[in-house]
Amino acid sequence: MAEEKVSLVQTEEINEAPVAVEEPKKRKKKDPSTVKDILKCALILVLIATVAGVLLGVINWVTYVDPEQTIKSQVGSKYNVSADSVQNVTNEYSALELGKSKVNAVYKVNDDVVAFYVTASGAYDGTVEYVVCVKSGKVDNIIVYSSGETASIGGNVLKQANLDKYNGLVLANVDTSSEAGAKDAKDSTVYISGATKTTKSVVNAIKVTAKAYASKGGENA
Repeated sequence: MAEEKVSLVQTEEINEAPVAVEEPKKRKKKDPSTVKDILKCALILVLIATVAGVLLGVINWVTYVDPEQTIKSQVGSKYNVSADSVQNVTNEYSALELGKSKVNAVYKVNDDVVAFYVTASGAYDGTVEYVVCVKSGKVDNIIVYSSGETASIGGNVLKQANLDKYNGLVLANVDTSSEAGAKDAKDSTVYISGATKTTKSVVNAIKVTAKAYASKGGENA
């Protein structure tokens, strides 16, 4: 009897480990108290901004100075007329600028005097505002309306006694082809050593005034 060969086939049992399925993370709910705190902070910031805006508006309203009324009072006092009688006649003049210098407004003080409210460039601080009063075609008075110049240097140029040196200057003789340079300032009758820039602003105030005055034909207003 033939031997039967028995083939023993061994089978391995493969044990696979189960794959763990990760569950989606749940979003944590915000703590209600945290949300309330955020809302409170936002509300407080809005209230602060609102109150600050209102206060700023009130301060601006209380401290606001009307340039026109101030100038009318200044020139009115200078020429013994009421501020209410001083008239704004800016629209009667056609040439109100010369380079960076400009005439902001023109006021008829009386039958002989016209006041030019001027912002003149060239100063150390950038600009100086003047009121140049003209009588019968001549400079009659120069008032410094606003200035940031240093008192010890530029301030010496702007002293009334120094500016009065221009009184009587005939505007028709003023060169209005361009703004003043350093040489123009140093040649000026009001020049003070070390204050070239401030002097330049005075010269520019005269120049732009002369140009504006001539734009009405040089007639007295």
